[in-house]
Amino acid sequence: MNVYLFETSSRILLEEQIAKILKGSTNKIIYNAEISTMEDILEEASYVSMFGEMKYCIVKNANFFGSSKLKEKEEELLLNYLENPYPLCTLIFTTFDSVDSRKKITKLVKEKFTYQKIVTPKGLELYNKVASLLVEKKYLAEKDTINYLINACLNNYDLIYNEIEKIDLYYESPTKIKLENVKNIVSRTLTDNNFKFVDAVMNKDLKKATQYLEDLMTLKVEPLSLINLLAREYRNMLILKTLEQEKYLKKDILSQLQLQEWQYEKTSKNASNYHADDLRDYLVSLEKLDYQIKSGQIDKLIGLKLFLLDLYEY
Repeated sequence: MNVYLFETSSRILLEEQIAKILKGSTNKIIYNAEISTMEDILEEASYVSMFGEMKYCIVKNANFFGSSKLKEKEEELLLNYLENPYPLCTLIFTTFDSVDSRKKITKLVKEKFTYQKIVTPKGLELYNKVASLLVEKKYLAEKDTINYLINACLNNYDLIYNEIEKIDLYYESPTKIKLENVKNIVSRTLTDNNFKFVDAVMNKDLKKATQYLEDLMTLKVEPLSLINLLAREYRNMLILKTLEQEKYLKKDILSQLQLQEWQYEKTSKNASNYHADDLRDYLVSLEKLDYQIKSGQIDKLIGLKLFLLDLYEY
């Protein structure tokens, strides 16, 4: 299999997966599909290597497998190449977009080659991955320290990875990591503002939500990540509300939603202020907004601001 298609929301996990394929090879060429033409990419992929060694062509932002489209001629070129790929070139397509399985090019890759959706770890899986990463770097950490790191980074593996690199710079050599040091090292400004923004939206406090949004934009936070945070919160509230109404035990709800005790209490309190139908409407609106942004129908920041304004129509 010398053609790969990876769909993910994690840059770090994607890099880890590509590294496994390259196995240390430096014979690689990286393209950005939003800049390079398909003709240029496939010409390189078809180029005969002088020394007969495997080369790797990595095509980032291959969103034409999802919401965007290739020109008819470019799609035809890609389809023809996929029918008979050059054996000494490994072609790796990556996208942070959702792959559309109805497209010819997507169907062909799934049928003949390797497609993988790299899912970000959650709950115990995330804890174990973070613990393993620290062990790889020869650091010892107590459970409370690891949990703090995960919570401070909103359960986001990429953020956690970046903070561990800061920890690495701080300690410089293998040792036992102290919780008090981690609290000083890990940046809380971004995390706190994320929490405050989500809380303000949940409380329908437009003034505060707008203020925090402006601060987050100054910090160059991606609006799509905020949309995902809001969707996750509404989804958790809806599921929790439904499970509570069906008389599920608290421990079962914690397990199903992979929430900690304090997260459960907060989500339950927020959910009590909403009707289930409203939560469903918000999720539908966010899903529609996500599609409009990724298909180029609306600017992501403008779309998020319009969503905030629409909350007051309910």
